[in-house]
Amino acid sequence: MRLSALAVLAPLVTLAAADSMVVWTVCTTESCSNISGTWYTAYGHYYINGSDGCRDPPDVPGMNNICIDWAHARAHFYFDNQPKRCLTLSTYGQDPSCSNSFSTCFEGVWNEVACTW
Repeated sequence: MRLSALAVLAPLVTLAAADSMVVWTVCTTESCSNISGTWYTAYGHYYINGSDGCRDPPDVPGMNNICIDWAHARAHFYFDNQPKRCLTLSTYGQDPSCSNSFSTCFEGVWNEVACTW
């Protein structure tokens, strides 16, 4: 029995799928908040607190820690039985769909990258 190269490589492609995160920043005249976020994996998407600092995100299965550093546009995270993985802030811009006369919204897209910190 011969296996095609595609049949052999398909499971590896699934394992290599990068995770990402989108965080919405809501600013009023007094302050900004990065609390609302969505974590995307090959297995679904989940709510995540996108504010600065480290935490154990309860809504992302298997993730036991994430640290977000907005000042340096980087983050790192750990899943059970995996080494440290990292994200960088890829794009950040105004999101008119959630802006109104009381606040302005911004959307930050974080993509997985090789860890260099």
